[in-house]
Amino acid sequence: MNNKSKRLNLIICGIAFVVMIVFLFFVDDPKTIWNAICSAKPLYLVLAVACMLVYWFLESVNLHLVSKEVKPDHKFKDSFSTSMIGQYFNCITPFASGGQPIQAYYLVKFGMPLGSALTALLSKFIIYQAVLTVYSVVILIFRLSYVTETNGLMLPLVIIGFIVNTAVIMGLLMLAFFRKPTTKIAHFVVRLLGKIHIIKDVDEKIKYMDSEMEMYYENFLFIKKRPVLLIKMCIYTALQLTVFFGISYVIYLAFGLEGWDFLTIISCQAFVSMISAFVPLPGALGAAEGSYVLFYGRIFGDYVSLSTVIWRFLTFYLAIIAGMAVSIYINRKSGFGENEKVKEKSE
Repeated sequence: MNNKSKRLNLIICGIAFVVMIVFLFFVDDPKTIWNAICSAKPLYLVLAVACMLVYWFLESVNLHLVSKEVKPDHKFKDSFSTSMIGQYFNCITPFASGGQPIQAYYLVKFGMPLGSALTALLSKFIIYQAVLTVYSVVILIFRLSYVTETNGLMLPLVIIGFIVNTAVIMGLLMLAFFRKPTTKIAHFVVRLLGKIHIIKDVDEKIKYMDSEMEMYYENFLFIKKRPVLLIKMCIYTALQLTVFFGISYVIYLAFGLEGWDFLTIISCQAFVSMISAFVPLPGALGAAEGSYVLFYGRIFGDYVSLSTVIWRFLTFYLAIIAGMAVSIYINRKSGFGENEKVKEKSE
C-alpha cells in the first residue's frame, strides 16, 4: 500500500469516527450522554481496555509460536511489533487485506527469510480461520434463536457472513485433503470465468493460482507435522476470540446493566463480526456500527449508542492508534522506512 492510499483510508476512518460522534449526539441528548458517561464504572472501562491488550498479546503469542518453529532465534518483541503493525494495516484496508503483506515485509526486515515468514503467517491464518469457523458454528447452534426473535431481517446477513468465513476454511481443507480434485475444480472455474470475459489472461491466472495453492498445501503439511503447536495455537486463538467478543460484556457491566447472560452478549458480537466479514470497506465502516446497534439495542437499551462508540473506539480506532505508534517507532528506530522514502522521492 502506497502512502497516498494509506492517507486516504486514514482520512476515511477519521471521517467515520467524526460521523459516529455526531450521530451519538444527534440520537441522544448531550446531557443524557454525559450522565451515562458519569455513571459508567471506571474499573470496568479499564478492564475493557485490558481485554484489548490481552487480545493483542495473544495475537502476538500465536505469531511467535509459529515464528519460532521456522526461525528459532526470533524474538517476541519482533512478533509483537509485527502483530501490532498488522492490526493497523488490517484496520485501514478493505477486507483487512493489508495486514499479512506488511507483516511479511517486517518479518523479513527482522531477519526472517521470506519463505519462512510466509509459512508463519499462512499457518497462523489457517488456524485462526479454522477456529473462527468452529466458534461461529457453536454460536449459531446456541444463539441463532436470538437473531430470529429480535432481528429477523438480519438473519440473511448473518448467514452470508458465516458462509463467507466457512467457505474460506472449507476451500483450504479441500486443498489439504483433496488436492487434485480441488485443483481441477479451480481450473474449471477460472476457465469458465475466462470464457464469459470476467477475467483476462486465463493461463496467467491459473499459474498464479497454482503457486498459491501449492503454498497453502505446504503450510498444511507444516502444521500437520507439529500437533503440539497446532493444539497450542488453537487454544490461544479460542481465548483470543472470547476475550475480543467479551469486550461488549465488560462495557455492559460498566453501565451497571443486568439481565442478559455472557453467552448471548458475546454471540451478538460474533454476529456483528460475521456481517462485517463481507463488507468491502476498511473496518467494515458503517456496517459494523449499524449491526452493533441492531443486535445490542435490546441489551443496552438507552446506552446502546454510547456503548457503540466505546466498543468501536476500543476495537478499531485504538488498534489504528497503537499500530501506527508501533509502526512509527520501529521505522525510526530501525530505519526500515528510509529506503522506501528515498524511492518515492526519486519517482
